[in-house]
Amino acid sequence: MYERPFPPQQPSPQGPPPPHPYQPHPYQGAPQPYQGAPQPSQGAPQPYQGAPQPYAPQPAAQSPYAPPAAAARIPDEARPLRRWGALLLDGLLALTAAYVALNSADHAGLPALQTCYAVAGAGFGLSFLNQVLLTRIAGASLGKFAVRTRVIRETDASRPRLPRLFRRWLGGYLFIVVWIIAACFELEDDPEDFCGVRLVRYKDLRALVPAYGR
Repeated sequence: MYERPFPPQQPSPQGPPPPHPYQPHPYQGAPQPYQGAPQPSQGAPQPYQGAPQPYAPQPAAQSPYAPPAAAARIPDEARPLRRWGALLLDGLLALTAAYVALNSADHAGLPALQTCYAVAGAGFGLSFLNQVLLTRIAGASLGKFAVRTRVIRETDASRPRLPRLFRRWLGGYLFIVVWIIAACFELEDDPEDFCGVRLVRYKDLRALVPAYGR
C-alpha cells in the first residue's frame, strides 16, 4: 500500500518552543562569583589595639561611718573682772607713757602741735608694743600677765597672729565706749569680739592645752 510521506516540519517563525512545564530549572544553589572577604562577626575578638594601660589606683572612698575628728578643746572666757583688770592696767601704762612725754615736751619748750604729737606717739606707741607685739610673742600684754590671762583664737586655742591682733587693738578703742555704756546700763552680755579671739585664764589654758606656747 502506498504511504504518503509527511511533509517536513518548518521552524516556527516565533522562536523556540516553550519549555516543558515539568522540565527542571538549572541549580540555584551554586556558589556565586567572589564578592570580597567575609566581614568579621560582631562577637569575634577585636585585633590588638596597643599596649595595656598602667594600673591607676583609685582613691579610697571615705567611709560614711568614720568617726568625726575630735574638736579642739577651747577654755571658757575669763570673767569680766579679770578682763576689766587687764584693760585698766594696760590703759594706765599707756597713760603713763603719754604723761612722761607731756612733761618732757614742757621742759623742752616744744610748741603745742609738737607736744600733741609727742603725747599721742608715746601713748599709742607703748599701747601698740604692749598689746600687739608683746601679745604675739608672749601670748599676753603686761596687764593680762598681771591678772594671769592669755589671748587665744576661738577656733583652735592657738596664739593669734599680728594682723588679727592689730585689728583687735584698733577695734578696742572703738569698743571702749560700748563697754562703758554696757556697764552703765547693766547689760548682761558684753559686745562680741569681732576678731575671733578670746581672753582666758592661764590656768584653764594649760589644763586643756598643755602644748600651748611651746
